[in-house]
Amino acid sequence: MAQVNKQDIQPTVGPSEEGQVRLKDRHTAELVFGLCGLMGSGVSKTGQILQELLRKTYHYGDVQIIQVSKLIASCASLVGETYHEGLSEADRVETLQRIGTSLRGKYSPEYLAKKCIEKIATDRVTSGGYHAQHSDLPLARRSAFIIDSLKHPDEIRLLRTVYGDAFWLITVFAPEDIREKRLQALGVEASRIPTLIKRDRDDDPNWGQHVDETVQLADFFVRNDHQSINPLKTTLERYLSILFNTRVHTQTPEESAMSAATAAAARSACLSRQVGAAILSEKDELLGVGWNDVPAFGGGLYHSDEDDDHRCFRYGEKICHNDARKASLYDKISDMLVKKNMVAAGVTKEQLKELLSKTEIKRLIEYSRAVHAEMEAIISVARSQKGSLLRAKMFVTTFPCHSCARHIVAAGISEVIFIEPYSKSLATELHDDSVSSENPRSTGRVIFRQYEGVAPRNAVRLFNHGKDRKKAGKAIEIDANAAEPVFLTALDGYAKMEQIVVQELHNEEGSGV
Repeated sequence: MAQVNKQDIQPTVGPSEEGQVRLKDRHTAELVFGLCGLMGSGVSKTGQILQELLRKTYHYGDVQIIQVSKLIASCASLVGETYHEGLSEADRVETLQRIGTSLRGKYSPEYLAKKCIEKIATDRVTSGGYHAQHSDLPLARRSAFIIDSLKHPDEIRLLRTVYGDAFWLITVFAPEDIREKRLQALGVEASRIPTLIKRDRDDDPNWGQHVDETVQLADFFVRNDHQSINPLKTTLERYLSILFNTRVHTQTPEESAMSAATAAAARSACLSRQVGAAILSEKDELLGVGWNDVPAFGGGLYHSDEDDDHRCFRYGEKICHNDARKASLYDKISDMLVKKNMVAAGVTKEQLKELLSKTEIKRLIEYSRAVHAEMEAIISVARSQKGSLLRAKMFVTTFPCHSCARHIVAAGISEVIFIEPYSKSLATELHDDSVSSENPRSTGRVIFRQYEGVAPRNAVRLFNHGKDRKKAGKAIEIDANAAEPVFLTALDGYAKMEQIVVQELHNEEGSGV
C-alpha cells in the first residue's frame, strides 16, 4: 500500500465567518420532531404545544409545523386526483388517505417523508442557512421542524437516516372511545369512524397508512386521554427537559419496568416476534420477567448457554411450528372441499389456500412451541417464590394475546401496560367481562393501557448520558433559554469532518502548538 503523507491531503474546508473552521463548531442544535398517532389521538394539539414550548421556554427562533395533509393535497394531481377545500371532515380525511396511498404506490413508501425533507432543505437555503463564502457549509441554527403527521414506518427510517440524533419521533395515543368522541366533535359521522380508523391503522399492505407499525418506533410515548390539555403539556415539558438536560432526570417506575421487559425480549429466539414482559408489585418492586421461547425440562426456557438447545431456529427442521400447522390446515381444508365437490369448476387448490389464509385461521396462535412472555413472567414468580401477584402490574412489549389475557386475569394482576398493538389478540372480545382497554379509570376489570414514557431504546442514552450533574458540589440546572440538546447533530458527513480535523492538525503543527 502506498504511503500517504499529510502534505498530500488537501483540506477543502474554508474559514467560517468567525475565522478558522473548527470541528467543535460543526454541530447544530437544530431539531426535527415527527408526530404519529391514530385519528383522534390529538397529534395536531401535541404539535401546537410542542411548538409553543420550543419557542417560549427554549427560545428556538424558528419553529415550523409541517402538515403532511397539506403536502398530500398539493401533490394530488401527480396521481390524477383533485383535492377541494370545503369537504366534510370525513370526506376530507378519506380523500387524503386515498391520495396518500396513491402517492406512496406511485413513487415510494417514504415519498411523503421526502417531501418533508425537501421543505426543510428549501427553508435552509431561503433562510440563509449556508456559509456566505462556502456554499457547501451549512450553518448551525436554533430552529426546529414538527412534522404532523407520519403514517408509515419507512417514513421514520428515512428521517432517522437523514437527521440522525436531530430526529425524534413522538407517538400520541388515546383509547378508541375517546378518539371516537373527538372525531364526532369535529363533525365526522359516527357510522364512518370505524372505516376511517381501520384504514388509518393498517391500509394497503405496501403503500397505505400503517400507524400500528409506525407508533412503536417512537422515542417518546404520550398518553393523551384527558379532557384537559394540562397533563399533555406536563408530559411534553418533561420530555423536552430530558432532551435538553436542564436538570437531573431519572426513569419513572413504568419506564424502568418497560426497559426490563424490552431487555427480556432481546433474549427471545422466537421466529415470529420477540416479546418481553416484566411484573411490578404494588410497591413497584420487580417480581419477575419473561420472554417468549421454548420451555426446557426442569423449569424455565432454553437459552444460548446450553449445548442441548431445542429452540425452533436450531431444532428439527428449523421451522415455525405455528406457521407449519396453519399451512397444514389450509391444505387439509382445501383437499376436503375439492374431494366433496364443493368447489366451483376452475378454482385451483392454490386459490383456495390463498382465500383461507385471509380468514380467521391466520390468527391462530395455538400451535406454537413457545411459552409466551407474559406466561413465563408469571411462572418465574412462582419458581422464585417471590409471593403474590395480586394487584401487580405487568409491562409487556406487545399487547397480550387472548390466551395470555385469561392467565393474567386469573393471576390477580390489576393492570397491563403495553407498547405494540397486536391485531390477532381477541383479549377484549373474549374477556370483556374482566378486561378493559377503553376506560383507564374503570373498575372491576384488568386495565390494558398503552405505555407512556421515554422509549426503552433511549433509556441508557437519555438517563445515563455521562454529562456532569454537579458543579462545585451543587446540582447543575441549565437555563432552558440557552440549553442545547443532549445529542448535538453533526452538520457535515464524516468525509468533510476528516478534512476539518486535518486542517486543524496542519494549523496546530504550523503554529508549533
